[in-house]
Amino acid sequence: MDYSGPEPADYANVRSLNIAFLSILRSSVAGVSLRQHLPAELRSAVVELTDLQLRHLSDVRFLLMSIREDDAAVWRQLIAVETTGDLLQPKPAGDALYRLLIAGLGFLWQLARRNPYAARLVSGAAPGWCERCADMTLIHLVENATHHRDLLRPRFAGQIDIWTKLLGAGISPETDVRAAAHLSALQYMLTAAPAGRDRDMRAAACRAPVPVLRT
Repeated sequence: MDYSGPEPADYANVRSLNIAFLSILRSSVAGVSLRQHLPAELRSAVVELTDLQLRHLSDVRFLLMSIREDDAAVWRQLIAVETTGDLLQPKPAGDALYRLLIAGLGFLWQLARRNPYAARLVSGAAPGWCERCADMTLIHLVENATHHRDLLRPRFAGQIDIWTKLLGAGISPETDVRAAAHLSALQYMLTAAPAGRDRDMRAAACRAPVPVLRT
């Protein structure tokens, strides 16, 4: 396997997707369904994020949105479904969650095909998930995903310690404090369950570049 990390353009896409995801998550209307996956005591903190805090949090070096990469049962079902042509049917206008899901799937699909190691670094996915994703055509993946509209969720759903850190130190005006919180969350993502995380991913968490302040 090629162990080269994500390229600057990949991280730019990660940040762009994070901004879009956090903007929806913060929204009092569009974000309601997503916030249900967060600890109840932290949902108001998400809604109250300022634009500056949102940009600070989007600088983490991984995707804050999850497409349930660690749910093998969901993905076995998604992959097994035969395409039906639904992709050609009109979709609800203004469906921000749907557009974000398709953008996230497209980004991870092309990254898994080009550099599975980089895809794992930004999503915490296991090697098997990257292989299954890369083996599908993009049309097949996107069309089948329309049958799983609950595929999109916050990463670390239900993990109060991680989200407390992200919504606290992770949005701090102090660059070093913010960077340390972001790196800690990255390390957790790469080293925690599900089983199958290998030593290369643990090493990657330690080697991961620390986010820098953007002006």
